[in-house]
Amino acid sequence: MSNTKTICSVSAMAKSLGLSRARFYQLLKEGIFPQPVYDVRTRRPLYDSKLQELCRQIRQSGIGNNGQYVLFYSQRQNHNVKPAVKKKSVKINYTEITDALLQMDLKISENDIEKVLPELFPEGYENKEMGVIIRDLYRYFKK
Repeated sequence: MSNTKTICSVSAMAKSLGLSRARFYQLLKEGIFPQPVYDVRTRRPLYDSKLQELCRQIRQSGIGNNGQYVLFYSQRQNHNVKPAVKKKSVKINYTEITDALLQMDLKISENDIEKVLPELFPEGYENKEMGVIIRDLYRYFKK
């Protein structure tokens, strides 16, 4: 009874067992898990501490409340992993970069920039922020 609350909702019960709500309701309908008790005032289905423990025993043993055997698949390991957010790809506008560097008193051409970028960013510069590109170009041409 380590993580047993006094009462919990059906969703919380399903989550604590590592099941989706849909799968939990399916097993509930088949009689594998015990029916919840209902709050008289709100008519909300709840699981008290005894029913929570019974559900955990069913999940662990694989023997349902109705005596049937049930197989539970192991939980997915990446259940809570959020997908990586991709950065917006910045299209390199050589004219914009040239103008910015001209305002910093550097007189260079678009061809100069095009030649130097692969040297400064060997892993690629498509996903770099424009400010970082301009800063690194300025430092390169200033030396």
